[in-house]
Amino acid sequence: MSKKKAKEILTDFGTVLFLVLFPHFVPLPFYSYAIICFFVLVVVLKRSGRNLADIGLLKRGMTSKTIVVGIISALIWVAFMRWVFAPLISFFFTVPDYTEYDFIRNNISNLIITIVAAWVVGGFYEEVVFRGFIHSTFKKYSNSFWLSAFFTSVLFGVYHWQQGIFGVAAATLGGLYWSLVFKYSKENLWSTILSHSIFDTITLLLIYLGLFG
Repeated sequence: MSKKKAKEILTDFGTVLFLVLFPHFVPLPFYSYAIICFFVLVVVLKRSGRNLADIGLLKRGMTSKTIVVGIISALIWVAFMRWVFAPLISFFFTVPDYTEYDFIRNNISNLIITIVAAWVVGGFYEEVVFRGFIHSTFKKYSNSFWLSAFFTSVLFGVYHWQQGIFGVAAATLGGLYWSLVFKYSKENLWSTILSHSIFDTITLLLIYLGLFG
């Protein structure tokens, strides 16, 4: 292996680890870690001769089909999590109360701020990082979409460890689901960005109303 290739591998997977771990180990206020991580991602892409379009953020990717796919896939995933995953987990395990978003319950101001953050960070940022950069990195070395999707989804689950073991499981399944949406939409990130953002929005509304969590 040449030094150039070794450096490329170290840069790629070092960036993956940075994107997954930095948000949890560097205490920055209210999602501001996303600004730093996004900047690092763009710099790494630029130095390798790529840009955001190369990992799925297409300039003309927001089409009517993209919007339809985003909305429908989000509704399907909300239904699955609400009426399949959550009941099954509750049936087989003793699930602790979900308190991470208690601050939005009956507080419309906090709800609105959190929904905006969900679109910017949960939807746009996380999809660019995971289904975009991390997935493309694994695919670069494995030449397999689904093997890449699997490893990306596992990391996506680990990334949500602050939500506990059931949150990790839900996020891992979500990662696999949005990988399927990504594949169906011909690796157009706008579909998964919309799907993820709408899912988060509906979930937050349900938490606000006391119907979820």
